[in-house]
Amino acid sequence: MLRLFHELPNEHFTADQVYRKLSREPEPCSLASVYRALSQLHEADLISSATLGDARIIYELNRGQRHYHLVCNRCGRIQDAYDPGLEQQQAKIAADQHFHYVTSSLVIFGRCEACEGLPAATPKRFGASG
Repeated sequence: MLRLFHELPNEHFTADQVYRKLSREPEPCSLASVYRALSQLHEADLISSATLGDARIIYELNRGQRHYHLVCNRCGRIQDAYDPGLEQQQAKIAADQHFHYVTSSLVIFGRCEACEGLPAATPKRFGASG
């Protein structure tokens, strides 16, 4: 499974997408095994996860750099965004409230460049295709 993340280091996968990709392998595994393996890889800090609204969780290779996600409401595309200053701002906000900052998660929803200007469509649910 970790090989899948290394082969596609910039991709974001749901557990179901991982399962479907691995079910094509010579030694397929169950969906329960996929969830167990994802949990272990996440615990080992080899992959990271993010919740993208309505209980959608995506997994990606942990590339060692904090980032946020931009999600297109029209096509479902997920794009990584990097801003080291934002992390500092969040830590400052927490400190100003006498709160010890540990981590944060930010997901920005909107339209990607390719979809901007196109007519509204039924929002695509991430993970619907394989």
